[in-house]
Amino acid sequence: MRKLQDRDGSGTVTIPKQCLRMDGLLDENGSPSEQCASVDRLGRRTYVVRFSEDGDIPEITKAPLIQQIAAKTDFQPASELDADREHAD
Repeated sequence: MRKLQDRDGSGTVTIPKQCLRMDGLLDENGSPSEQCASVDRLGRRTYVVRFSEDGDIPEITKAPLIQQIAAKTDFQPASELDADREHAD
Protein backbone atom coordinates (compact mmCIF):
# COMPACT_ATOMS: atom_id res chain seq x y z
CA MET A 1 0.00 0.00 0.00
CA ARG A 2 1.25 3.52 -0.83
CA LYS A 3 0.85 6.62 1.33
CA LEU A 4 -0.78 9.84 0.22
CA GLN A 5 1.84 12.55 0.75
CA ASP A 6 1.77 16.34 0.67
CA ARG A 7 3.84 17.93 -2.07
CA ASP A 8 3.47 21.71 -2.16
CA GLY A 9 -0.18 21.45 -1.10
CA SER A 10 -1.14 18.68 -3.56
CA GLY A 11 -1.58 15.01 -2.76
CA THR A 12 1.01 12.67 -4.27
CA VAL A 13 1.20 8.88 -4.44
CA THR A 14 4.15 7.03 -5.95
CA ILE A 15 3.71 4.35 -8.59
CA PRO A 16 5.89 1.25 -8.06
CA LYS A 17 8.95 1.26 -10.31
CA GLN A 18 8.24 -2.28 -11.56
CA CYS A 19 4.85 -1.09 -12.86
CA LEU A 20 6.43 1.89 -14.60
CA ARG A 21 9.02 -0.45 -16.15
CA MET A 22 6.30 -2.77 -17.51
CA ASP A 23 4.68 0.19 -19.27
CA GLY A 24 7.89 1.67 -20.66
CA LEU A 25 7.72 4.76 -18.45
CA LEU A 26 11.36 4.61 -17.27
CA ASP A 27 14.27 6.20 -19.12
CA GLU A 28 17.54 4.43 -20.03
CA ASN A 29 18.84 5.09 -16.48
CA GLY A 30 15.81 3.44 -14.86
CA SER A 31 14.31 6.75 -13.70
CA PRO A 32 10.76 7.84 -14.50
CA SER A 33 10.74 9.74 -17.78
CA GLU A 34 8.87 13.02 -18.18
CA GLN A 35 5.33 12.06 -19.19
CA CYS A 36 2.00 13.82 -19.38
CA ALA A 37 -0.53 12.13 -17.13
CA SER A 38 -4.25 12.37 -16.61
CA VAL A 39 -5.84 11.82 -13.21
CA ASP A 40 -9.58 11.18 -13.21
CA ARG A 41 -11.74 10.90 -10.13
CA LEU A 42 -14.15 8.01 -10.61
CA GLY A 43 -15.88 8.28 -7.27
CA ARG A 44 -15.28 8.62 -3.56
CA ARG A 45 -11.60 7.81 -2.90
CA THR A 46 -11.26 6.19 -6.33
CA TYR A 47 -8.93 7.60 -9.01
CA VAL A 48 -7.43 6.47 -12.32
CA VAL A 49 -4.03 7.65 -13.54
CA ARG A 50 -3.35 7.34 -17.27
CA PHE A 51 -0.28 8.16 -19.37
CA SER A 52 -0.24 9.06 -23.04
CA GLU A 53 1.18 6.63 -25.57
CA ASP A 54 1.08 8.94 -28.59
CA GLY A 55 0.82 12.40 -27.06
CA ASP A 56 -2.93 12.18 -26.59
CA ILE A 57 -5.01 10.97 -23.67
CA PRO A 58 -8.55 10.11 -24.81
CA GLU A 59 -11.67 10.74 -22.77
CA ILE A 60 -11.87 8.41 -19.78
CA THR A 61 -15.02 6.78 -21.19
CA LYS A 62 -13.03 5.78 -24.30
CA ALA A 63 -10.39 3.87 -22.28
CA PRO A 64 -10.74 0.12 -23.04
CA LEU A 65 -10.53 -0.99 -19.39
CA ILE A 66 -13.15 1.57 -18.34
CA GLN A 67 -15.43 0.38 -21.17
CA GLN A 68 -15.06 -3.21 -19.93
CA ILE A 69 -15.95 -2.17 -16.38
CA ALA A 70 -18.88 -0.08 -17.62
CA ALA A 71 -20.22 -3.04 -19.63
CA LYS A 72 -20.36 -5.13 -16.45
CA THR A 73 -21.88 -2.46 -14.19
CA ASP A 74 -23.91 0.71 -14.27
CA PHE A 75 -20.64 2.67 -14.11
CA GLN A 76 -20.52 6.41 -14.76
CA PRO A 77 -17.42 8.48 -13.85
CA ALA A 78 -17.95 11.02 -11.06
CA SER A 79 -17.22 13.90 -13.46
CA GLU A 80 -20.13 12.82 -15.66
CA LEU A 81 -22.39 12.36 -12.64
CA ASP A 82 -21.56 15.91 -11.53
CA ALA A 83 -22.31 17.23 -15.03
CA ASP A 84 -25.64 15.33 -15.09
CA ARG A 85 -26.58 16.86 -11.73
CA GLU A 86 -25.78 20.37 -13.00
CA HIS A 87 -27.98 19.88 -16.08
CA ALA A 88 -30.83 18.55 -13.93
CA ASP A 89 -30.93 21.74 -11.83
